[in-house]
Amino acid sequence: IQIDSLNMANQQLRAQNLEARQQLRRAETEKRELTQEKEELTTKVEMASVLSAKNIVITALRNDKGRATTRYDKTIRLRTCFTLRENPILEPGPKIIYMRIARPDDVILTSGMNFMEFEGEEIVYTASREVSYENVDVDMCIYWQNDGQLVPGAYDLNLFADGHIIGATSFALK
Repeated sequence: IQIDSLNMANQQLRAQNLEARQQLRRAETEKRELTQEKEELTTKVEMASVLSAKNIVITALRNDKGRATTRYDKTIRLRTCFTLRENPILEPGPKIIYMRIARPDDVILTSGMNFMEFEGEEIVYTASREVSYENVDVDMCIYWQNDGQLVPGAYDLNLFADGHIIGATSFALK
């Protein structure tokens, strides 16, 4: 009788042990899935918490009164106007917007030694402006004074903030 009762107790303990191991495996699998889901959500939040620019318009100005031109040799200033999009995920506060204009021969227009960080490297930018971003659409313009660096052809313009490209466009001067 004692042997039978010990065998029964042993079988119950084995069943409990097996059940505990299965619960542990389920918990470990659930933990792994939750960790993976958290990483995916973190990546999505990081991607969503980036500024973006819309309605980018570049105007070549021929005088201080704001008259436009399409000729490189008549241009005294470039004006780039755009709208920073509303983004409720992004943390409000001061943001520096960098503008980088590349000539047709891929030379970057610049005034002095202007460097910003992008993808772990220091790169040259054309002009910048600080803006107070409060999670609503912000209309703004950045100006660059021509000092004789313009040539005829197609130019590429990129806007950067917080180490990310937030907008791009191109324009041409004759």
